[in-house]
Amino acid sequence: MTDRPWAGIAPDMADVLRPALATAVDRSIENITHRYPELGADIAGRYGVALRKGIEDALSRFLDLLGSDLPPLDTELTESFASFGAREDRRGRSLETLLAAYRDGARVAWQVFSGAALDREVSRVALATLAEAIFVYIDELSSASALGFAQAQLRHASERDLARRELASALLAGEAGTHAPRVRELAGRAGWRLPTRVAVAVLATRGVDARPPILHPEILVVDRGDEVQGIIPDVAIPGLARQFASIAGAGGADGDPPMRVFVGTVRTLGEAPLSLAHAQALRRLADRGLLGEVGPVVTAARHLVALVLHADRSLAEHLVAQELAPLEPVPPARREILATTLLCWLGQHGDRAATSRALGIHPQTVSYRLGELRRLFGAGLDDPARRLALHMALAAGPQVADDPAQ
Repeated sequence: MTDRPWAGIAPDMADVLRPALATAVDRSIENITHRYPELGADIAGRYGVALRKGIEDALSRFLDLLGSDLPPLDTELTESFASFGAREDRRGRSLETLLAAYRDGARVAWQVFSGAALDREVSRVALATLAEAIFVYIDELSSASALGFAQAQLRHASERDLARRELASALLAGEAGTHAPRVRELAGRAGWRLPTRVAVAVLATRGVDARPPILHPEILVVDRGDEVQGIIPDVAIPGLARQFASIAGAGGADGDPPMRVFVGTVRTLGEAPLSLAHAQALRRLADRGLLGEVGPVVTAARHLVALVLHADRSLAEHLVAQELAPLEPVPPARREILATTLLCWLGQHGDRAATSRALGIHPQTVSYRLGELRRLFGAGLDDPARRLALHMALAAGPQVADDPAQ
């Protein structure tokens, strides 16, 4: 089979076949109507007009090619058949039905044209070449439609991606409450169902040139350069925790430490900015070591106390200064030991044995330190309200005064 088998057909074959052109077009339309209802349903409308013209132009072009070495399709015909492929994408269909109709069309054209040729006693060799030429030509039409389909898919995917980014930015700016119609319009373009509640996740990246991680398609993503922000809807996403853990736990190529995913509080859609703020606050606290030992996925739900304690720098500083004032005269090294003991003792609800086990020290050492603490704090250690305030101040820690991000 040659690239342009029509070049081997005598030009006067076109005169033999042209009278059968209208019949070939009509039978092709009838075949589509009866065998491909999803295509035939629109035959009566504008699509039907365009399809008939496309078939007429294609078969007429084929007859013009006979005996020539011209390329199979001109610009107009290429664009016409590319539009048929693009239409299938717009209708949400695959290309299989359209291409099957083309193959059937080649069969119909062959039946009509071969009948006309046999009536004129065309040789079998010429008929064989004609058959080859028809099927090669139909393949070219199919390629044009496939290209149009692929281009439409890329265009729509690009449009959806842009809409998803715009929607994510709008939600993170709080527009669900202030510009609801725009948010609904963006959600429609993005193909994203607007949920009732969301949580925002933050993943620190390794520089602006780093490739952002691929997240579940239900998650709207914005790449900010130094961090990736993802809006997680309140729907069940199978394997999401594993995916986050896998992304966060992977170290860098140059031995960088593992990344972490920080997930903010679950909020209403209009409160997405608050969830983002909480996720970013978690990241800052973890970077400063104020969350203790944490895993690859850090959630606000597990660290609400830390978020509350560090939400207002001035109040936290005031709480620490007020409640821990009795420790100020104590030398720094001893002050740290006493603060650690007091925090552990409060956490163990005043149980000396449990405090001893938690700190790994002798019970008598705990008793000695508690005696020193009682001399410093007095009866306040037995007051439930004072204990709570002390526990909060110790949990906030002296680091709060040095936290520039507060």
